Amino acid sequence: MRKLAPYQIFFPIGVLCSALAIGVWLVQNLGWFDAPAMLIHSKLIIGGFLWSFIVGFLMTAIPKMTGTASAKRGEVAIAVLLIALQIVFSWFVDGRPFYLGQMLVVLFVMVFAGRRVLKRTRALPVFFSHMVLAMVLALGGAAALFQGERMMGIHLFHVGTILLLILGIGTRFFSFLSGLPSEFEGMPIRRQWVFHLLGLLVAAQLVLAGAGIRAAYLGLFVTTLLYLLMVWKVLRRSERTSSLKAAVRIVAFMIPLSFLLCWIEPAQFLTWLHLLFIGCFGMMTYAVATRVTLAHGAYSTDLEIRSRSLWVFVAMLSLSAVARMLYGVVDEPVKAHLLHVAAMFWLLAVGCWCYSFARRIIVPGDQVQAC
Repeated sequence: MRKLAPYQIFFPIGVLCSALAIGVWLVQNLGWFDAPAMLIHSKLIIGGFLWSFIVGFLMTAIPKMTGTASAKRGEVAIAVLLIALQIVFSWFVDGRPFYLGQMLVVLFVMVFAGRRVLKRTRALPVFFSHMVLAMVLALGGAAALFQGERMMGIHLFHVGTILLLILGIGTRFFSFLSGLPSEFEGMPIRRQWVFHLLGLLVAAQLVLAGAGIRAAYLGLFVTTLLYLLMVWKVLRRSERTSSLKAAVRIVAFMIPLSFLLCWIEPAQFLTWLHLLFIGCFGMMTYAVATRVTLAHGAYSTDLEIRSRSLWVFVAMLSLSAVARMLYGVVDEPVKAHLLHVAAMFWLLAVGCWCYSFARRIIVPGDQVQAC
């Protein structure tokens, strides 16, 4: 039997959880589960959807980044078990088993990466510092949520972990999608200190935001804007046009916007953070998954340029983010319907992506036709 790469195992799990986590909103009144839909949704999104993709991506990419051995069957089996437990724990009313399990997932990833970093035969990418910071915030945030410290836990675990991964990996990913050189990574190491400093600054500001300090959101707005202009350099022009390039520009726009809105009206911070969750975290996760699927599956990356379904995916996910934001600020009776509208746009987006790429996760490329 052909050995599957980690992404081929974890990406399908993540796709399933991304649909399941949103689907609970559509059936919450049917009495199929005991826990409130809001609690199930948040845990399935982070522990099932996002962390399945994180684990699949890192277990595939880290061996290549470090020039070390690929993931062993035993390591993959442990990771699958941990993610499966997270999916089961998502349905519990008591969230403590889930957050304890999440700490185990993070520790597993840190051990998996650490062993290979120590044996590396290649120089580490500059964004590796952000991956380390992301894991530290994930541990701290999961521990805070385990102890019932909701505000701190949301900012470190739900926001900080994914945000730092995106800000770091996006340094290279935005350039790849645009067909442009990663200028920042090409700088001398002695000049890259500003990148690591920005990561520490983001982490510190998230801690302050979790402690209820309003000004931290303004700091996050400014800091993330500096990332986009100085590090990602999103204003560079490129002759290469694709849906994923548009998606990453939307991602870039959503990050500072969500923090600016949190600063203007902090009482609605969960509403504004859903712009980040959907328009940034969701969009970027599927964008990275598309490139990984094509690049590792022996498909031409031209497919991402010619795919019509990817354009529909980007449009549907953007509409989902807008609908979810409106849900948080409008009154009844419109409010009651907007959550379902946002859910349906998300499910349509996931369906469009699966139509073109779900099969390609498993089946090696033997064709390069447009979707």
